[in-house]
Amino acid sequence: MCSFGMSDALADMYINPGWVPCRAEDEAGAGVLSAVEMDRAWRTITAWPDYAPTPLRPLPGLAAVLGLGAVLCKDESHRFGAGGVKALGAPYGLQTLLAGRDLTQPFTAVAATDGNHGLALAWAARRCGGRARIFVGRDVDSVRLSRIRAFDAEIVVIDGTYDDAVLAARDAAAEPDCLLVADTDYGGDLDVCRAIMAGYAVLGEEAWEQGLSVQPPTHVFLQCGVGGVAGGVSALLWHRLAPAVPRVILVEPTTAACALSSLRAGRPVQVAGDLRTRMAGLSCGRLSQPAWDILSRVVLAGIAIGDACAERAQDVLSLGESGDPGLATWDTGVSGLAGLIAAAGNSECRRALGLDVTSRVFVVNSEGPPP
Repeated sequence: MCSFGMSDALADMYINPGWVPCRAEDEAGAGVLSAVEMDRAWRTITAWPDYAPTPLRPLPGLAAVLGLGAVLCKDESHRFGAGGVKALGAPYGLQTLLAGRDLTQPFTAVAATDGNHGLALAWAARRCGGRARIFVGRDVDSVRLSRIRAFDAEIVVIDGTYDDAVLAARDAAAEPDCLLVADTDYGGDLDVCRAIMAGYAVLGEEAWEQGLSVQPPTHVFLQCGVGGVAGGVSALLWHRLAPAVPRVILVEPTTAACALSSLRAGRPVQVAGDLRTRMAGLSCGRLSQPAWDILSRVVLAGIAIGDACAERAQDVLSLGESGDPGLATWDTGVSGLAGLIAAAGNSECRRALGLDVTSRVFVVNSEGPPP
C-alpha cells in the first residue's frame, strides 16, 4: 500500500459518536430535503435541453495503490460546459425563484462565492436574460474572478472573508429586482438554499443509475465548504441506499475546518482566521444550517488536510501516477480525493473508518481546471 509520499498528510480527524449505520429511509433529510424535493429537481434538471449526465469513472489503479476494493469518481469537470458541480445548484435555485415571475422584467441574481457558485450563477443568470452581482472576499484569486466576469457579472470585493461576503450579499439582495440565490443559509429559512441542495442531489441520482444501485459504496468522501454539495449528495445516497447506508467522511482544509469543528462541538460553530487555503472553494468558516441539519445525522467523520496534500493529490491524479488515465481536476475539485488518499495512507484512520480491501469508495471531482 502506497500513500504517494503523503503518509503524514492527515492533519486532524474526528469520529462522530452519534453516527448510526441504519436509519429510517428518509431520516437523513427529514424536514430539510425531502425525497419529493429531490425528485422535483431531478425531473426539472434532466429536462433542460443541454442536460447530460457526467461520467462515473472507476479508478482501479488508485484503489489498488491505496489497498481498497474500488474507487468510483463522479467527474464533474465538464458539467454543462461550466466545469463544476455548482452548475447543478445555482441554475436550479435561480429557476425556482424565477417561477411565476414576469420574465420580461429585469432581474439581478445576487450571491456570495469563493469561486464556483458565483461562476455557475453568472452563467445561469445570463442564460435566463438577467445579470449577476457576485460578492467575494478579498482573497479570491484573479483566475476565478475573470471566469465570473466572462459571463458579464458584476464583482463586488469585500474587505473580509467569504463569510463577510455572505452577509453583504444578503443585504444587497434587499434592493428592488434583486434575487438572493444563496447556497448557504445561516438561519435555516431560505427556500432557495434547499432548492440548490436538491440540485446537487442530481449528481447522486445519476451515480445511482450509473451503478451504485448494483454495487453500493461502503464509504463516501466529500469535500465540504458550507456543506451544500455534501448535504445534497448525502441526503440522496442515504435515501437510496437505506438501511445499508454508506459511511460519509467530510474533507476540509486545516485553515477552514468548520464542519469538523462543528461535529466536535455537537453544534454549528464558526472558525476564526483568514480561512486562506489552496482549496479555494472550501474557504468557508461557517456551515449552512440546512446542510448541518443533514450532515450532523449522516456523517461518520470529519478530516482536515493541508494544502500540500491537495497539491500532491492533484499531481498524482492529473498525471496518472496511480496507473489510471489522467483526471482533469483543480484545487477544490481534488479535495475529496486528497482526503481519501490521506486517510487510506494512515493506519489509525483506516481502522477508525473501516477502510480495507473490501471497501468501495465514492468520491466527487467537483471541478475541472480553467480552460
